[in-house]
Amino acid sequence: MSVNLTPEQQRRIENNRQRALARRAERQALLIPGSAQSEHTHPGTTGGPAKSSHLFAPGHLVHPGAPGQGATQTQLIDTKGSCTKTAASATHSFYGQSSKPTTGEKRPSKLPEAVGSVPAKKPAVSVKGKCMSHSENRFRVEVGYYADLITVFKSIPSKNYDPATRMWNFSLEDYLMLMEQAASLPSVSLKPLDGMEGLNFSASTSRPKDAAALAALMRFCQGWQKPGAMVKGKCVLVSRCRVEVDIGYQADVIATFKKMPSKNYDMKTRKWNFLLEDYGKLMVELSELPTVEIEPLPPAVLQSFSSQFEKSESRAPVPPEADLSHVDPQVTRSLMPFQRDGVNFAVSREGRLLLADDMGLGKTVQAICIAAYYRSEWPLLVVAPSSVRFTWAEDESHFLKNMKTARCRAALPLLKTAKRVILLSGTPAMSRTAELYTQILAVRPSLFPRFHDFGTRYCDAKQLPWGWDYSGSSHLSELKLLLEESLMLRRLKSEVLSQLPAKQRKVVTVTTDGINSRTKAALSAAAKELARGYHNKSQEKEALLVFFNHTAEAKIRAIVEYISDMLECGREKFLVFAHHKLVLDSITKELAEKGISYIRIDGSTASAERQQLCDRFQSSQKSCVAVLSVTAANMGLTLHSADLVVFAELFWNPGVLIQAEDRVHRIGQTSNVDIHYLVAKGTADDYLWPMIQEKMNVLEQVGLSESNISEKAESATFHSNDPHQLTITEMFQRSFDEEEMLALVDQDQ
Repeated sequence: MSVNLTPEQQRRIENNRQRALARRAERQALLIPGSAQSEHTHPGTTGGPAKSSHLFAPGHLVHPGAPGQGATQTQLIDTKGSCTKTAASATHSFYGQSSKPTTGEKRPSKLPEAVGSVPAKKPAVSVKGKCMSHSENRFRVEVGYYADLITVFKSIPSKNYDPATRMWNFSLEDYLMLMEQAASLPSVSLKPLDGMEGLNFSASTSRPKDAAALAALMRFCQGWQKPGAMVKGKCVLVSRCRVEVDIGYQADVIATFKKMPSKNYDMKTRKWNFLLEDYGKLMVELSELPTVEIEPLPPAVLQSFSSQFEKSESRAPVPPEADLSHVDPQVTRSLMPFQRDGVNFAVSREGRLLLADDMGLGKTVQAICIAAYYRSEWPLLVVAPSSVRFTWAEDESHFLKNMKTARCRAALPLLKTAKRVILLSGTPAMSRTAELYTQILAVRPSLFPRFHDFGTRYCDAKQLPWGWDYSGSSHLSELKLLLEESLMLRRLKSEVLSQLPAKQRKVVTVTTDGINSRTKAALSAAAKELARGYHNKSQEKEALLVFFNHTAEAKIRAIVEYISDMLECGREKFLVFAHHKLVLDSITKELAEKGISYIRIDGSTASAERQQLCDRFQSSQKSCVAVLSVTAANMGLTLHSADLVVFAELFWNPGVLIQAEDRVHRIGQTSNVDIHYLVAKGTADDYLWPMIQEKMNVLEQVGLSESNISEKAESATFHSNDPHQLTITEMFQRSFDEEEMLALVDQDQ
């Protein structure tokens, strides 16, 4: 069948044919050995040469850039003295070390970039592929033809080409090598094996054999769900060397357990546990049971404890002594033994860690020493809120807890690409486990690239009609082990007690006798309103907020009398924390009328004035009371010339209370420290105290709290004429599940 074409149509067809022939000639020229490959133009694409580019592996510790390489200013945040360290860093290839160019490839040189500039973007990817599981110990790469990539494939020792599928496959032992070399090709992007996304193998192991073993373990993290399973269980890390399987009784499962050399049955928990070196064998056996589904250990645990799966050790190795000979002797001589251990830990973690020592244990001096150790890599960046810029040693990394805040959005990109990162916080999680995520992301991005993975494992995530709820907590013991193994160092005051004075807590029950009828009626009405119960959380919060406000007014008389009593008893210098402006005003008015010297720091106090007030209090030789807002002055202040702290009002967040306590209980304190909490029966304190206890219990399980806030507290009463008044233990029996009421902070002035 013939088709009549016009002369114009014939001309266009011929032009298109000539263009196609020209493109084919260009492609063939690229395949001729010895041809110039300095300008990579992939078939089917147009434009100039594809410039060489490197990728940062998530969590990779970037080394200082060599001359001629693009350098970016890396930054390091310390907090609680937020020592954020920066160093010039060069871009590196995927998963760590930079790869050599393939034969015949000439990479264009790059001019040095200005410090602080943004790294150049990688050129557009024109070849995309993915790594897939091929057999038990091998993987394959599904990708289209590309000459440079074939050259990489042929350089891999375990290479094998399958003519049937026209695909290359390799041993898992060579996975790391292949991914590093493929990442050096600017136009190629290979999706990692399932379960290997974002993992930094170089941080876990340096041997190809170990990398292969880790890759094999990671395979258990994919496809473990069995829709038809009748019995379901879960693997949980219970120590740094043992894994527990939480599962109901099933004969085949028990038979499998008994085959394991390291099997152990715990009579108390009625669960089986095994050494990590048996984990791979155990998972293989259990995966072959068709009606049994076992959730594996998460990738973050496998990565952090990778060496334990070869040979399990119950005790973590002691970090070697860091060579501090080049650090200022004045700094090193000031270190206590446990602080020197902290520096050793930081150096062993290559300068990326969360230093979570209890408040008052000298995180600042440790951070300074760590920063000085890496002096050759400066400049140094310190990130701190403006309110404490005069005493930067009290910034806290837990302020990064909310990913939606401007502070967090600004800091995280710097932290994730910095070579050294030191986060400092005595209370990394103020109330919830979820608050730890952004700090983990800053120090070790590869552990949990997605928040949802962290939330489902450790925040007891639940899918509700309006979305996911991550406010809970789960597997806290495993999380504690994971943090300690991978990034966190935390010492409690009780562990270095010989170097610190004791802290004594006392819960003082005060009465609301003598309040006027209007206040009494308002307090009673608020109590009844809250007691009737609510189906709506928001309404319940509002009711407690009203109750809290009336409680402040009802307690004022008792608070003022108690402070006067302390002064009369010879307490010359102490701190008083309160929340409401009404209470703060009443206290300062009473002190002024009695001629007692005082300082006051609340939300309206200028940053520059705060340090002057602290210095005045510290140097005062006569009676002086520091009247402080519990939300505006719980951090950034050193007031250890006093040895008594009085909390006139409670606060729902235990982390804030502990921080406030430690304005006095710090290194430099030479006396025993007394902490007095004033609580009143029939007020909002009845609800706040159990809520504080519950939150403190969560923090304790994760290892972020020394103990429940009143576990060892004494009980006392003050100005109580009622012989039937209950003890503090009897008063606070009911528990109360309440989220943080951020609206309360707005009332602080």
